[in-house]
Amino acid sequence: MFRKKNAPEAAVESDGVDDRMTVEEAAEDEKSSPLSALRKLGRSKGEDKAPRTGALSPNKGRNKVDKWRLRTVINHVTFIGDGGTAGEDRLIAWYLLDAQQWSFRSLAEGNSLIQAMTTSLAELSGTTVHLRCTTQPYPVSAWARSAWENAPEPQEGWAALMERDQRHMAGSAQVDKMVYLGVDLGKRGLAISLLGKVHAGVVDREMQALQDRLDYIDRIVAGEGVEARPVTPHEMEWLLAKSFALGCPVPVPMPDEPTPARLDTEDLGKFVSTTDWSAEPLGATKVVASLGGRQVERHLVVLTLDRAADVRIPEEQPPWMSKADQLPFPIEWYARIDIRTPEEVSKDMARQTGRIDAQHSHWLHDHNKRPPKQLSRQAARASDVEDEMRSGFTGMHTRTKSWFRIAVSGRTEDEASERAAAVIEHFKPQFQFVREMGQYHLAREFVPGEPLSTNAHARHWPLIKVCAGLPQITAEVGDKRGPHIGETSGLVERAVCHDPWYLTEVLNSSGLIPLVGTLGAGKSMLLGLLFYKHTQAGAFGVSLDPAGRLQRLLQLPEMRKIGHSVDLLGGLPGSLSPYAVVPEPNVDLLRLDAENPDDEDEMRERLRRAETAARQTRRDLAFQTLRWCLPHYIAADDDAKRILDQAVREANKGLVTDSATDVIQFLEKGDDDQREIADLLDTAADRELGRLFFHERGQDRDTQIVSDARATFFNLKGLMQPDPTSPIEDWSPEELLARPIMTLASWASVNLIYRRSPNERKMFALDEAHEITGQGGAGRTLVTKIATDSRKNNTAAYLSTQNASAILNQDINNFTGAAFIGRTGDEAAQKAALRLIGKPENVGYEAMLGNLSRQRRDGQQLAYREFIYRDGIGGEGGRGGIEKIRVSLMHHPTVYEALNTTPGKEKKAPTVDTDAVAAGTEVAYEEGAA
Repeated sequence: MFRKKNAPEAAVESDGVDDRMTVEEAAEDEKSSPLSALRKLGRSKGEDKAPRTGALSPNKGRNKVDKWRLRTVINHVTFIGDGGTAGEDRLIAWYLLDAQQWSFRSLAEGNSLIQAMTTSLAELSGTTVHLRCTTQPYPVSAWARSAWENAPEPQEGWAALMERDQRHMAGSAQVDKMVYLGVDLGKRGLAISLLGKVHAGVVDREMQALQDRLDYIDRIVAGEGVEARPVTPHEMEWLLAKSFALGCPVPVPMPDEPTPARLDTEDLGKFVSTTDWSAEPLGATKVVASLGGRQVERHLVVLTLDRAADVRIPEEQPPWMSKADQLPFPIEWYARIDIRTPEEVSKDMARQTGRIDAQHSHWLHDHNKRPPKQLSRQAARASDVEDEMRSGFTGMHTRTKSWFRIAVSGRTEDEASERAAAVIEHFKPQFQFVREMGQYHLAREFVPGEPLSTNAHARHWPLIKVCAGLPQITAEVGDKRGPHIGETSGLVERAVCHDPWYLTEVLNSSGLIPLVGTLGAGKSMLLGLLFYKHTQAGAFGVSLDPAGRLQRLLQLPEMRKIGHSVDLLGGLPGSLSPYAVVPEPNVDLLRLDAENPDDEDEMRERLRRAETAARQTRRDLAFQTLRWCLPHYIAADDDAKRILDQAVREANKGLVTDSATDVIQFLEKGDDDQREIADLLDTAADRELGRLFFHERGQDRDTQIVSDARATFFNLKGLMQPDPTSPIEDWSPEELLARPIMTLASWASVNLIYRRSPNERKMFALDEAHEITGQGGAGRTLVTKIATDSRKNNTAAYLSTQNASAILNQDINNFTGAAFIGRTGDEAAQKAALRLIGKPENVGYEAMLGNLSRQRRDGQQLAYREFIYRDGIGGEGGRGGIEKIRVSLMHHPTVYEALNTTPGKEKKAPTVDTDAVAAGTEVAYEEGAA
């Protein structure tokens, strides 16, 4: 736009046409490099005028306007003036540090992270680095939009479910930490700026040098330990908004809101013109911001780090800056870190040594007294530092000169002061923070580009001690597109969302997800919650729950409309035929694995091999099933096993329409031993449970279980499970048949999964999985098939078991996508659980597993259950993030009532104060969750 020569100091609205080259036009040729864009813009118009935006002066009653030094922002580079109209520009490149997890890091891994960060930043010696830590409220609305768009076919109860989750999440104080790193690139000299207006070559050479410097910085901060990337325009705008409206609740922009890559004087005016800063002598700084059509007032108190004890991190203390995350209110960090060169430090140490020697001589010769011991210690330390700088210098010995500030805010000055006192108390005794004079100018330091207001309280620390603060660590687990399942309960509280199809559809990994925990750990509650939310989102779900807990979800009206219960124990003869439950190969799945899916010869060969494998699986399943139908003393006899195996192989072809009745008929034509076994199997076929395996002679054999319901529940209620501690010889015939029924029911439920399209989202929920995996080859084959096919069949397979060895012993740990570990008390079970999530044994994690969901001594039930959740999303060899989470049904009372299995005189739904839920208040249950 055309501008008057004497532009007003404040940001103004203008009309007309801008005759300057736009950032988009410059980026078209220069790939949007911030410095090349500046070169284009500078050529077409010349240098920008100094910004005259400002805030109210701290001197009450004066109309003076204080100038901010930030002139221009181009992509991730800010251009800082010296406060004058035509002064020098200092360039600062801004980066966002990648969040690092701290939970479940071993001491060696923690030290490695600190040392890696130190080594990377040491390459910036001679450079000033600005650290700016702020927070962003958890984007509940953005999550809700993503979760809704991610739902394949929302059902009737999905909207109400999402509303309850949104109210719960919005009412909590959950935030995302954002750690910005600003690296000083140096100054643009005034002479060069003036020459650039008349000679384009000067601009070219200057910009090339700065671009080389910027590329070098980009490579360093992307290194191990720092893992930072240039900020996006959205992230830069958030930093500016949180800085100019320091302490105020800034509205979170939507991800799709347009944000320009270049912000000039007029653009920056939107941050300044909506805020007023003022201060009373000896009081807190007051910031008044106009946000979203309303005025917000906050009072600020800035604290400065004064002294720090020698602490061992991570051996004895967590990273020292992360302690602030445990406070119940948000804070802001600013740190200026001058990373010093070895030459600078050596000179300083030489001067310090000279002073110490002079004091030593003064005490000894002028006063004839023994010098204090502290002088000897100081001399020795100065000598050590100087030696480190001059010989064998490594990044570990880099020294800094640093200042650290914390800003806290409150609705009133008293509240701000109380919070400041809480911060001081929280960091004691290792770290001492003080409240300095000149609060107004200390608060201005939090705005990018503003200078230090005082050199007091400089910390002359080694860089490794600065890096031991690790401001970027957080508790991050799960994704931001799946249903909400709980919150982290370790270092900080953050929402946890879980979409199992993120593993199969995005990461191309396994959808097998074990749920492990002892009795009362909350496995059934969590499994039911996941099944409820995923089916309401539109996934096709099949559950096999021997105890019938998950089937209670059919009590809910929204589940009755999409659910169907299959009574397996009341089925027709042959409804659990060991031949019928193994599905025919799915040609679509075979094509997904084929190298040349259009090659008909290859596809025929793949289909032939798959059909052969299916027939053999049916025979194996039939052999295992029929053995359980025999008395144990015969089933264990080698001759009987040989006879039965031969009959299974020769009685039929192993087709899906074959039957175990064929085996009886084959044996009836044999010798006495074969006929004896045939009689025993015929007797088993007459039993109430045994008839499920055998078709009646002459009966139609098309008895496969079919269900097109969105949620299918296989009901095994009433099945008599044997006592695993009693000898198998003492088991009754009904108890012997329970094992094959569990296995065949699992195969039948998986058969429903394989009937669906490979691209459709499907879910299989199996409770008491150890009852299947402990039955030999057929059970192991089933679990292996679920694990290996989950990815290509787009299936989330939840296997609930009391011991992780039920998964580990199947040699499918490498196929595990994610995992939930609940309370585990037995030592062997704890070690198995740690192996499942890839964590070492005997380093203290066992005690953590034993203390999950710890019951209260007064007998009052907990309103939540705790799990260790490993999400399988990147990191640590692909095993993903890992955190302790808290799962609660506080805001879903009807679901809680349906899934509550806690024994008691009367089952009641939790008493929930809906107003408190909306406000995020902790509400206790009358009875605890299962």
